[in-house]
Amino acid sequence: MKLAGLLENHTYEIVQGVLNVNIKSIHHDSRRVEVGSLFICIEGYETDGHHYIQSAVKQGAVAVIVTKDVKIEDSDLLVIKVNDARETLAHLATRFYNRPTSQFGLIGVTGTNGKTSTVNLIERILRYSDKKTGLIGTIENKIDDEVIPTEHTTPDALELQQLFAKMVEANVNDVVMEVSSHALDLKRVWGAEFDIAVFTNLTLDHLDYHRTMEAYREAKIKLFMMADDAVINIDDPVGAYIIEKTTSARLLTYSCLNPEASLYAGDIHIDIRGTHFLLNYESKVYKVDIQTPGRFSVYNALAAIGASLLRGVDLEKIIEALGKNSIVEGRFEVIESQTGYCAIVDYAHAPDGLENVLKTIREFAKGRVITVFGCGGDRDRSKRPIMGRIAANYSDYTVITSDNPRTENPQAIMDEIEVGVKPLNKSYIRIEDRIAAIKHGLDNAGKDDIVLVAGKGHEDYQIIGKTKIHMDDKEIIRSHIQEA
Repeated sequence: MKLAGLLENHTYEIVQGVLNVNIKSIHHDSRRVEVGSLFICIEGYETDGHHYIQSAVKQGAVAVIVTKDVKIEDSDLLVIKVNDARETLAHLATRFYNRPTSQFGLIGVTGTNGKTSTVNLIERILRYSDKKTGLIGTIENKIDDEVIPTEHTTPDALELQQLFAKMVEANVNDVVMEVSSHALDLKRVWGAEFDIAVFTNLTLDHLDYHRTMEAYREAKIKLFMMADDAVINIDDPVGAYIIEKTTSARLLTYSCLNPEASLYAGDIHIDIRGTHFLLNYESKVYKVDIQTPGRFSVYNALAAIGASLLRGVDLEKIIEALGKNSIVEGRFEVIESQTGYCAIVDYAHAPDGLENVLKTIREFAKGRVITVFGCGGDRDRSKRPIMGRIAANYSDYTVITSDNPRTENPQAIMDEIEVGVKPLNKSYIRIEDRIAAIKHGLDNAGKDDIVLVAGKGHEDYQIIGKTKIHMDDKEIIRSHIQEA
């Protein structure tokens, strides 16, 4: 494929060489470069692609894209300079793979909480409606029934367009994907053609990256400038702000508080086995049953209903699908013991998510609530005391433990959580070892008690330092319950 054609309608400067070269592949990792490759120098947090130009050339790169002035030993090498390497990568990847997102329906879901559940619900509804689907998310990427391992919520632009191209080859009808604020800010989805954008909510998270809530909000809004239609939660204050900014042709709003919303859920009833509510849509009322407890589950269901309606799925079919298959891995998963208590595993790793889960548990808990949780290292530190306060406020007993400490000292992270726990004068304990902490929580549970193990959900690993070890909260709980 000619590089000149790939760069069409993009701003660039030829530093040296002749533009009319044929490109066989595109890479930003010099280790993957092959003969005939274009190598794009991305300046990251830990490495700078400009340092690996000679390595890429030795492996066969025929052209290099840079953002800095660099010394090139090979005078015949084509060197192109651009202002934004990430945008250029997205532009080139989109064209190299022949604009794959123009060939299927693309639904993007963004927000602090609920992205994974909403994406999985939409995908299941579409599959139930005989659509062939693709899914890109935190838990896994899928093409129909084929599961593809995932490292990030949203892959980088090159991986993403490659994945989209595979989905085109598989003849998918619709793709549903989580779109993180990082992906939007780093232009991973730049050039993707979204049919629908869905907004769940915006609460405290990722300030280690965005620094301010305003910057976090503005990153999220970018998705709604890229989509044809939108589904927006108007119970969140940011929902109204997005509505002002969006250029969507069709807009569906959803709410559990405002009957004027396009989709309004009333008469909500919650128990440990699920949630039931009445859906008001276009002056008609429908009974909806979902298998996950909680008001937050109603919001996720409403978002999924809205997106599915905009993709042309019949409402009765949507409701039927939700009633049969609405449990998402690591999201409020209930594990019952034979001695009368139950454990709940949830991915809640931000203040709002933890509070939502604990509020839900309090609605049906007959006994004590025991919460086992920690906070991730090398991430937003401001939320640690807030989450400590929330856990202590809604729990009878709190077990502060380790999450993914990464390169931070686990005890230092626990110190910051404890700052929020102490003032409430509630019972708590610190146990750094997560396995021991979970077992301690279970051992202290009696009949009708509920043990919430929060923070990791579907994850089957723990990151200590830079090492990833196997650890699965559900596996630990099931094994311990059987041994008891």
